[in-house]
Amino acid sequence: MSDHWVLERFRAVDRKDIDGFIDMLTDDHVFVFGGRPPVIGKADAREQVLIFWSLIGRLKHNIWRVTEAGELIFVEANVDYERLDGKWVTVPCCDVIRIRGDKICEQRAYLDQGPVWAEAAETVAAG
Repeated sequence: MSDHWVLERFRAVDRKDIDGFIDMLTDDHVFVFGGRPPVIGKADAREQVLIFWSLIGRLKHNIWRVTEAGELIFVEANVDYERLDGKWVTVPCCDVIRIRGDKICEQRAYLDQGPVWAEAAETVAAG
C-alpha cells in the first residue's frame, strides 16, 4: 500500500485529532459523508466531525487499498467503530479524495453506517 501523505488524514481521524484533520483541508473543502448533506469549509467540517466523534467511542480505518489517478485518490478500507455501549462493528468504506497541491479539497466517503446505530435505535425504541 502506498504511504501517500493523504493517509495521515485517516490517522488523524483515528486519533480524533481535529486540528491534524482540519489542517490538511483547503478553505473551500467539500466533504460528503454517507448520505448526509455536504459539509463545506473548514469551520463546518470541524463542527460536524466533533459532533460525530461525540456519538462514538473509538474508530480505526483498516486501509487495504490506495489507488491514485491524477488529482484523485481512492482509499478502500474496513472501518471499525466502537459504539458508546462498548461494542465494536465493522463497516466497509471507500473514500474518493481530490487533492489540490498539498491539501485535500474534496472527500466523498461511501459507506453504510446503519450497523453503528442499529442497536442504539432498537434500545431507544424498546426503552
